[in-house]
Amino acid sequence: MDLLFWLHLAIIGFVLSVPFWDLEHLRFGVYVPLLLTTIWLLCDGCPLTAMHNGGNDGYFAQTLLRPFFPNITREQTSRFAYYVLIIITYASAWRLSGSKWHTVSL
Repeated sequence: MDLLFWLHLAIIGFVLSVPFWDLEHLRFGVYVPLLLTTIWLLCDGCPLTAMHNGGNDGYFAQTLLRPFFPNITREQTSRFAYYVLIIITYASAWRLSGSKWHTVSL
């Protein structure tokens, strides 16, 4: 497996870990899903996937989900990815809403 594959997995792990960050860092981390989706929108998909597949119309997340969902389409994979990002944002905001994050000094 090559470096871009592992970089993809590291980024996925980083994004999935956001709701578990301590509150001082979480107030900034809550924006990570927004940043990720903005990159996807500006680049018409994940730039790492384009580099990983040599510009082909591959979909990295689809290859990860295919063992669990053999007939998953690219559109379903995209919807799943956005669903996960919404859940991450919601969980992060929920944790922040019960905290005194606005009183934490920079």
